Amino acid sequence: MTTILLSIDTDVARAKAQAESLISLPIETAETNVVLYHVFRADDEGADANALKSVAEAKRRLEKEGFDIEVSQSSGDATRNILEKAEEIDADIISLAGRKRSPTGKALFGSVTQNVILKSDRTVLLETAE
Repeated sequence: MTTILLSIDTDVARAKAQAESLISLPIETAETNVVLYHVFRADDEGADANALKSVAEAKRRLEKEGFDIEVSQSSGDATRNILEKAEEIDADIISLAGRKRSPTGKALFGSVTQNVILKSDRTVLLETAE
C-alpha cells in the first residue's frame, strides 16, 4: 500500500494541478491512500478543511479516479506540521504545490515548499501552477 500526503493550501488552481499530477502517476489507485492535508495558520475551533474549495476540488477529482481519500488538518507552523504528519502516516510521497516567488519574497517570507524539500527524507512531488 502506498500512502501519499497531499498538502493543500487554499488555491483551487494549485489543488487541481496537484490532483492531476497524482492522477498522471503510474500507480494503482486501489493500492494508494491519499491524505489531503491542510494546515491552518491560526488555531480556530470552527476551521474545517472539508469546507475549503481547494480541498473539495482535489477530493472530487481524486475520488473520481478511484483513490481512497482521507481529509486531515492542523494549525500552526506549516513546515513542521507537514513533516510530522508525513511521519505519523508513514507517507511514501509528500505532494506540494509550489508558486513562483521572487528571491526577495523567499528571503523575507520563507517558503514552506522549500523548507519541506530540504528537511524531508521522503520523496517530494512538486507541482507548480501559475
